[in-house]
Amino acid sequence: MIRSFFGTVPLTLPEGEPEMMLAALILNLIILVPLVFALLSGAAGMDAAFGARTDARLILTCVYAAIGVVSTGLIALHLAQHAWAIPMTVALFSVQIVYKLGTVVLVGLQSQVVITNLIVVTVQAVALAVLFAQSQP
Repeated sequence: MIRSFFGTVPLTLPEGEPEMMLAALILNLIILVPLVFALLSGAAGMDAAFGARTDARLILTCVYAAIGVVSTGLIALHLAQHAWAIPMTVALFSVQIVYKLGTVVLVGLQSQVVITNLIVVTVQAVALAVLFAQSQP
């Protein structure tokens, strides 16, 4: 058990909690934490992948940071077995899937960012499919 803002949280996933949803949230953090820091610091390769440091890129960085913060909160809610964890995760994944698939149309598959987006979409879609399958009688 660990103590957190949300109270005492088990170190293992509670029985019946959708493991794929948690895995997809963790994937968000694995990608977004270093990406946000790289975008903010102007690390090598960021201009090539995301364009020059402009207001638009900084707004995108804020969106990525917000998704990371929300993902962190949702992980805590899942571990605490909060009733809102699943519906909130479904909402986050739905928004991410729609905008990430939009990048395929608007940017194209030549972009590494779009390819990474498709990997995330695949994991999130599988998580939602598993949740749906588990919810069927």
